[in-house]
Amino acid sequence: MNHRKFVVASTVLMLAAAGIVAGLAFYSNFSATASISKLPAAVGYLPRDVQAVFGMNVQKFVASPVYAQFQKTHGEEIGKNLAEFIAKTGVDPTKDVLYVVAGGSLGSERKGTGVVIAVATGRFNKDTIVSFIKSQVVPIPVDYYGATVLMIPEKNGEKLEKGIAFLSDAEIALGDLDSLKAVLDVRFRRADNISRNPTLGPLIDSLNPTEMFWFAGDAASILSKAPAQTNTPLGGNISAIVNVVGTLNLDDAVRGKITVTAKDEVSAGKLADVARGFIALGQLATEQDPNLTALLNGVSIATDAKEETKLHLVVNFPFELLEKLEHAKPRLKKV
Repeated sequence: MNHRKFVVASTVLMLAAAGIVAGLAFYSNFSATASISKLPAAVGYLPRDVQAVFGMNVQKFVASPVYAQFQKTHGEEIGKNLAEFIAKTGVDPTKDVLYVVAGGSLGSERKGTGVVIAVATGRFNKDTIVSFIKSQVVPIPVDYYGATVLMIPEKNGEKLEKGIAFLSDAEIALGDLDSLKAVLDVRFRRADNISRNPTLGPLIDSLNPTEMFWFAGDAASILSKAPAQTNTPLGGNISAIVNVVGTLNLDDAVRGKITVTAKDEVSAGKLADVARGFIALGQLATEQDPNLTALLNGVSIATDAKEETKLHLVVNFPFELLEKLEHAKPRLKKV
């Protein structure tokens, strides 16, 4: 692995807790322009114009049986690079990263596409981390209103696509330069944060930081900038989705809930019918495999009794089913 790729991979490893996921973070005493109840305050670093946001409670994930299984399967594979990273930076992602959060935009007015923020359980040693980066590549410092962004050269130094910025002793951001500048603008109160977003603000305000994973998206804005999608399981009905929010927890059972808001009641009904049909087809195709059948039986879909434009997808099945499926290839029935 060349130096540039290694330092980028290592940094992502730290920010995404052993390279398993990439996400976004909160944890500090920062008081945003407008606070976000329940969630850790640093979620307020995300700018108003993000269209999708993702959060991960890293320590809850590390304590889960899913992570234990991952370690059993891939521990040796990632062990060497991780050990070197810990030795040179003093950061063990599985112990020293508290939360990871990510926010992104598609076709926003600014050029940036997204940012990842990692929050430490204590403090990051900035000098040690910067020294490690400089031992691998020659970063290009970019001054922005007194804050320094270290851009990591791409390829032969022709491009500077990704960079890193220290938001505080306990928070590090990784992303493209425009996105990092947007986060710094919010961090130092030069711009509005995500709580001012009319779609995502109310969605994230309803979330609980104790969830292992959570996400929210302004589907209407994203789809308006994306190419038309008709070859998806939802077909043309996907354009009826206004926003989506969800949570996922992996412990003794896989538990999750996704709530989709459609533009009207008729669209919500059509989305529900398509989703139920998709599940029924899966049940028919896997009826010879009791484990897959049990998994699909743990998925339910229903429209909201009070708000009929909302569609709820609930997942709840034993974690052991995933372990069984990992060791057995499903026998699919032709339909």
